[in-house]
Amino acid sequence: MKKILFAVDGTEACRKAAQFVVDFFGDREDCAITIIHVKTPVVLYGEAALAAYEEIERKENAESDKLLAEFSAIFTNKGVNVTQKLLEGEAVTEVLNTAKDFQLLVIGQSEESLWNKIFSTNQNDFSEKSPIPILIVK
Repeated sequence: MKKILFAVDGTEACRKAAQFVVDFFGDREDCAITIIHVKTPVVLYGEAALAAYEEIERKENAESDKLLAEFSAIFTNKGVNVTQKLLEGEAVTEVLNTAKDFQLLVIGQSEESLWNKIFSTNQNDFSEKSPIPILIVK
């Protein structure tokens, strides 16, 4: 069985990539698809921050759960079973550490922005450092 890891975020490019994955791999019984989202750790400083930590953490968890549910629905609405993974840390590092157990990593293309043109994007890091083949969907 081919194991596919699909890294999700809240971008439109990622939503398009999800539709591509459903259309391309969804009807194949020899493929198992796992969607993964990595949330950024909450880092706060000072006494006032300690009081707000639990509320911020709860909000971040709810947003991550909502994102995973949205992407799971894209697959399940087409009759495709998916597994979900939610991790915390630096996105590229966590996804690539998880990718070692898969045969293909799928990501959506980074969106065009001045920031991405000046600085490196996660897409560049994924494509340069991935231990497995990577599919970048436009």
